[in-house]
Amino acid sequence: MLNGYLKILFSSVLVLTLGTFFSKKAQAQYFVNDTFTDGYFNNGIDSFDVSWLGISSNYPGTFSTPSQIQLNVVDDSILGNGKALNIDTPTFTTSRSNFIPTHFAVGTFAPVSLGNEVGDTLYLSFDFRFTTKPSTSATSSQFPVYRRGAFRFGLYNSASTPVTSNILAPLVNSSTPIEDDGGYFVLVGLAGTNSLLLCKENFNSGDTITGGYGSVQLTSTTSVPTIDDTARHTAVLTIMRLDSQTVRISTSIDGLLIKTVDSGSEIITSFDEIAVRSVFSDLDVIIDNVILQAL
Repeated sequence: MLNGYLKILFSSVLVLTLGTFFSKKAQAQYFVNDTFTDGYFNNGIDSFDVSWLGISSNYPGTFSTPSQIQLNVVDDSILGNGKALNIDTPTFTTSRSNFIPTHFAVGTFAPVSLGNEVGDTLYLSFDFRFTTKPSTSATSSQFPVYRRGAFRFGLYNSASTPVTSNILAPLVNSSTPIEDDGGYFVLVGLAGTNSLLLCKENFNSGDTITGGYGSVQLTSTTSVPTIDDTARHTAVLTIMRLDSQTVRISTSIDGLLIKTVDSGSEIITSFDEIAVRSVFSDLDVIIDNVILQAL
């Protein structure tokens, strides 16, 4: 009888302990929850909003018209709540056949750090769609090499030099502070190219956010559908703590997942920027329901 009582008691304690553990893990902490409902993209009145800025760069032999990326909140019922952020990528001309200018949107917020316990996770997600089919963009035919990573997004650390205003400058090799940023970013294949890549941008790599030069490819797959429509899609990027010097980075588009591990003293565990980029000129992207939370 006593043994049976003890079994029941220990079982109750175990259930209580496990329940407490899972309850703690289930309580997500929001850092960003931007739905653009208030009609603003520059840290509006809604809780957990983000300040979005446009970063643009023209290089010798490459000219964009207009030169600055344009951001504005638009009505868009396809992504859910009626309001969304439109990222208007400028068209451009170039005399360099293997090069296109840098234009992207960056959302800035107070620094967020990955927890120190095993399993602690930072979770970024947002919905997006294109205003026209990617295959109709002039860039998709003129620069086919960029189809592999024509849509890009990521979590970045500004290296204590946060962007506070829109930037139009020749960023590469100009010592502009944005060059020193580090983070993890994703490249998505468009317009007939089946690809999903997960990369790391090292600090002081000499390239702009979501650029190619100086980045390290962590993993990739071609076993994903290409995106060539104006439908709603969902992007996810997660960073999970495995130990003091190891993180697991995962990304998915519409639930199709790839993941890898980054380890060593140079893992990135603190972030204060979200980057979103359409590489194709004349291909605008609309985003909504931007969430960053700790799990």
